[in-house]
Amino acid sequence: MNYTYIIGVIVKKSMKCGCHCIRCKSTDLDSNRVGKVENDGYFDMHHTCKKCNTHFDHLEGDIFESCKVCGYG
Repeated sequence: MNYTYIIGVIVKKSMKCGCHCIRCKSTDLDSNRVGKVENDGYFDMHHTCKKCNTHFDHLEGDIFESCKVCGYG
């Protein structure tokens, strides 16, 4: 994961992506890399829509009620 160290506290950085929400189609998303970066530069992402609060997987299209990886729910 991508983290920043700020005065004794580790903070997870959000990433920008051109995806749309699965439910409401908004592009206003909090996006986080999950898993490791592969040799080809690919990595999985989870998004949380700021408009309707849907948390979903970047490519698989899965919607999560809670997510231990991102701390959602």
